[in-house]
Amino acid sequence: MKIGFRRYFIIEKQINIGIKISKFMYFKLPIFGKFISTMIIDRMLLLIFGIDLLSHSIHINKLSISHPNGILLGGNGIRSEGRVVIMSGVKFGAKTPKDPLYLELHSKQSVFELGDNVVISSNSVILGPITICDNVIISAMSLVNKSIVEPGIYGGIPVKKLSSNVNQDWVEHL
Repeated sequence: MKIGFRRYFIIEKQINIGIKISKFMYFKLPIFGKFISTMIIDRMLLLIFGIDLLSHSIHINKLSISHPNGILLGGNGIRSEGRVVIMSGVKFGAKTPKDPLYLELHSKQSVFELGDNVVISSNSVILGPITICDNVIISAMSLVNKSIVEPGIYGGIPVKKLSSNVNQDWVEHL
């Protein structure tokens, strides 16, 4: 009982539960669900955890946000069939709001396509539309403004490949 009670109060679990409830409300309740999802639950996630998002645009199989302050996921659409770790201060945004490719992908809610075993470290900025392949670690304070197609560790402004040695330590718990 004590272990189960403690697991409920892990921040990661609370964020994922909030996102799931918000998505359920948005997609399953036709009239009031969208209002409750976007104006109440998503705003509560912002007030309590500091995550600015629209839950209905997040489609990540296994998401880990253990230190949630200052994260902007927005409503552009983030997709991943795998495991993704997002650290504090990460921002997802657009290069330009008038880009035809961005507008097309934004309407499909798939501006950001992430692979399996992706770690985005603190205060990184991801400007889409982009695709990030499997087994990628983006170091802290990096600017990702182009797609990443090779596994490895990336960092810098703009992002460059630093190493090919990627392990799964960050995503093993998911």
